[in-house]
Amino acid sequence: MDVQWPLLIFSVLLGMGSGLLVFIGIGELKGAFKKVRFALAVTALVLLAAGGIASTFHLGHIDRAFHILGNMASGLSRELFAVAFAGVVTLVYAVLARKDYPGASKVLGILALIAGIVLPLTAGASFMMPARPAWDSFTLPLMYLGTGLGMGFVLAAVVVYLKGDAEDAPLALRVAIIGVACSIVTMAAYVAAIAFAPFGHESRSLARLTHGTLAVEFWVGVVLLGMVVPAALVALAAKRGPKAGASGEAALLKQGVGYLGFALVGLIVGSVVLRTIMYAVATSVESLIY
Repeated sequence: MDVQWPLLIFSVLLGMGSGLLVFIGIGELKGAFKKVRFALAVTALVLLAAGGIASTFHLGHIDRAFHILGNMASGLSRELFAVAFAGVVTLVYAVLARKDYPGASKVLGILALIAGIVLPLTAGASFMMPARPAWDSFTLPLMYLGTGLGMGFVLAAVVVYLKGDAEDAPLALRVAIIGVACSIVTMAAYVAAIAFAPFGHESRSLARLTHGTLAVEFWVGVVLLGMVVPAALVALAAKRGPKAGASGEAALLKQGVGYLGFALVGLIVGSVVLRTIMYAVATSVESLIY
């Protein structure tokens, strides 16, 4: 199957924005990141809007996006409502973040966290179909969620390092490390699902990824840039960055931004490449019938 770039861009931007929403929720539960919560909310809103706009180009005409509202059983309909819910929650949270309403902000933050988890799972689940064995696995929506958490958490940590309180930097880094771990684990799980998908065929085999036509994309794009590089960089940021309770020297924060920034680039590249592989292995079972 050809890569559906509007949907791929949609899923990456959606995932990153969803990760930011979960980060916002964690911050509200921990009473942290108050200085940057408005910036985080606005960034998440922009990513969700940009992703939503990108997805409409898959339909050929933007006005066709309204036609799917008549079929609530459609995965696209569920995606649209999930995006709308996340967008409304994020917008209200951004407005409240400019004021001092701690109770309301916490409630909206928790709703943002829930939306940030549900949205990528909904988007990933819309691809699951028995006719395409490499897609018909629960690891696909989990990969959408995990890569989104990785990108969103690391992006949020960059914002905290640049604009937030230095005291929040260690917590932001710990959350970023968790996000990178989630991304790596769910990416590996989806690759395993491809390998063990039913109705085995060379077009969607592990051999095609490890030493076949998709080997370069897999080893360089997914494994090296999407897994190894981000893991190494966040480990360096943790080793050389400010510790909890420390004043957080500017030089250490600046260095940490560099590590996290390049880790984010690696995560984005890995997420994009794995999704191109997802389309490449999306052969159907039609060949077994005809």
